[in-house]
Amino acid sequence: MKKIYFLLFTLTSVFTASAQLQAGDIAFTGYNSDTPDSFSFVTFVDMPAGTQIEFTDNGWQAAGGFRANEGTFVWTSPNSVLTAGTVVTFTDIAADAVTHGTYTNSNVNLSASGDQVFAYDPNNVPNGTNISGFYAGIQMNGNWDSDSTSSNTSALPSTANANFIALDPEADSGVYDCSTTTGDVDTLKAAINNPANWITSQAYQNLTACTFVIPTLSTTTYKQSEFSVFPNPTSNGFVNIKTANNQPVAVVAYDVLGKQVLNTKLTTSRLNVSNLKAGVYILKLTQNGATTTKKLVIE
Repeated sequence: MKKIYFLLFTLTSVFTASAQLQAGDIAFTGYNSDTPDSFSFVTFVDMPAGTQIEFTDNGWQAAGGFRANEGTFVWTSPNSVLTAGTVVTFTDIAADAVTHGTYTNSNVNLSASGDQVFAYDPNNVPNGTNISGFYAGIQMNGNWDSDSTSSNTSALPSTANANFIALDPEADSGVYDCSTTTGDVDTLKAAINNPANWITSQAYQNLTACTFVIPTLSTTTYKQSEFSVFPNPTSNGFVNIKTANNQPVAVVAYDVLGKQVLNTKLTTSRLNVSNLKAGVYILKLTQNGATTTKKLVIE
């Protein structure tokens, strides 16, 4: 019994330290590619202290993987939770100036003749065979290109288009117009990633932050007990995840080492775990911006 409690404590500690975002948990809200270079994003979820996001202006190649020779940096969130709806602004990329958190720039330099920025999990860097680490992307050089053949061009990663935006024609600056600032995550994401809701210019624009309001489930309707996982333990390759309502649930699974082994969005209650080996896992369940964790045992 002591071994079981120790394992659960270890799993929880590893999960907390390793927890990262999911695709679409952030969205870009503005940029300037004229000096000083800058950009901003909004978080749709409560972001734990110490969360890390890697950013790059390397283009994405049609065959998969980033084109080399541009820059990257890893941003770390503050030592306190960033609440859903918070806008983070990199006010001067070259000077490591940001409104929340810290980072050290490594050659990210937005081109005034067209560029792009991608955000992804630094522990799950997208490559030619695995693109699950992408969070969001913005193309400032017109529509997505067929391939990344220069520092100005980028193909669209073959993943959910809802998390990416391309502004056409090319513009040196762009900002979301704050036309929709209140609503659930899907409503806000659709509005922000719609080019029709952006103000573009060849001149520098102030990245004035919109005030976003993202309603969350109340404490009376959102309880951990209302997220049930069964059968648990399971040995038949699937589990059911039942919630208090029928809305989609984002599911991320971590093994005992804190490694992400599954990342999906359920629109039904049935979760396929046939690709997971026998063992103990932590499930991170997110619905309407509210998150809880459950232990899952696969026999």
